[in-house]
Amino acid sequence: MAKLNINVTIEDIPLPLQVSSPEEEKVYREAASNIQRRIQRLRDAYPHLPNDKYYYVMAMLNTAVEAVKASDRIDTQPYIEMIHDIEKEIESLGIK
Repeated sequence: MAKLNINVTIEDIPLPLQVSSPEEEKVYREAASNIQRRIQRLRDAYPHLPNDKYYYVMAMLNTAVEAVKASDRIDTQPYIEMIHDIEKEIESLGIK
């Protein structure tokens, strides 16, 4: 599949990207909007920081914390149990 060339903008910085589908484009555009909103909320909450870098780093940290929390919420136990059940069945059939 051909790559799509898109541009998203965060903090007046155009970012040229290549994506593989319109669905992926939508994800990137939504992510860029989320970052922009997060930076603005930080500016509103902490108006006296020395420069923009603080807002960018705080936004990155908040995003990374959310990613870590989300990865911790992924429950793989049902899949592990399913794999064990399949392994037991394979063993009972004598398949190696």
